[in-house]
Amino acid sequence: MFTSLRLPLIGLLSFTLVQAVSAAECATDTRRGAEVFATECSVCHAVTKGTTGMMGPNLFGVYGRKSGSLAGFSYSQAMRDKDVDWQAENITQLITQPQAFVPGTYMPYMGLASADDRQAVACFLKEQH
Repeated sequence: MFTSLRLPLIGLLSFTLVQAVSAAECATDTRRGAEVFATECSVCHAVTKGTTGMMGPNLFGVYGRKSGSLAGFSYSQAMRDKDVDWQAENITQLITQPQAFVPGTYMPYMGLASADDRQAVACFLKEQH
């Protein structure tokens, strides 16, 4: 009986540890992401609720939002048609090479070379809600 209970418990503990490590990594990435966002993204994008008038859409609450769906922003047809939810994978793909991920996007950014920085920006944006 002890053995049959031990295996599920070990699995649960392992899962909890992995989740804690991921959260800790994202906490570090969030700080780095804020720095990268400030230097690479804030020229065109805001992350403050209600901010308008920037070249790019406001990214406050972008995590989980559908592409091309922020009311009041004039997106390219390509971005409206992309039909993705902005999660880490899609955010990192977009900021790697915007024109490759969404051919025809208005986003003039050439891309962020560092995979670590891209992940950090995705973690930062996840926290902006």
